[in-house]
Amino acid sequence: MQKYAVIEKAVGETPLEALESFRQEQPELKGVPLTYAGRLDPMASGKLIILCGEECQDRSAYDALDKEYEFEVLFGCATDTGDVLGLPQAVPETQRYSAKKLISMCTALRGVHTVPYPAFSSKTVSGIPLFEYALKNTLHTIEIPTTEMNLYAIRYESIRTISGTVLLERILSKIVLLRSNEFRSDMIGKKWSELLGNNDKQYAIAKFRAVVSSGSYIRTLASMIAREAGTDGIAYSIHRSKVGKYQPLFLGKGFWKKVL
Repeated sequence: MQKYAVIEKAVGETPLEALESFRQEQPELKGVPLTYAGRLDPMASGKLIILCGEECQDRSAYDALDKEYEFEVLFGCATDTGDVLGLPQAVPETQRYSAKKLISMCTALRGVHTVPYPAFSSKTVSGIPLFEYALKNTLHTIEIPTTEMNLYAIRYESIRTISGTVLLERILSKIVLLRSNEFRSDMIGKKWSELLGNNDKQYAIAKFRAVVSSGSYIRTLASMIAREAGTDGIAYSIHRSKVGKYQPLFLGKGFWKKVL
């Protein structure tokens, strides 16, 4: 029996939903213990490791693997989740962002950063996930823990602009992909519509590729990039392109070569 499989999680799926879809496609795994290693946000897509049978006992080793992501940062807005699956809090004026500035910023961001866990994450405090504190508006009653993110490599890829009305259409098309009814999708869609409906202002979306250590949150990295650029920003899209042990070798268009 195979020890693990690397599957593609779709936007809108939770990791558990992706695991169960994989189980249904593999009848020989009926009754076999399965688990996933390395979470992916519902709005993220890409490679997810599924461990099979006794390999589930070694999950921590797989959790510790480095990851490569392709992601986009939407400048000029903020949400309480750090991605489009959140309540938009403000839409400041969008600035102009030069490729030269974004390339320079990438160089400055490389290295180890101590950052707080996202408010909407599964990290627990006193046995309670942070997202439960966030949903109950009680984050102020606890100290949010921090984690280390090692940003091994990051590269600016491109930038484009999009009008508010088109942006709204695309955000709503992402939200409707959610399979779980546990999210605030109706409320989120309403708030985005209030902010972006009939809005022809142009928003900048920059694309990056990065290799990060285990436990890193691309939503957090997207916010860091926006702050360095002098504004607010969120992760507009996230795709996990590789999983493995990082090697600092630039090979063609890729960052590294050892992958699962």
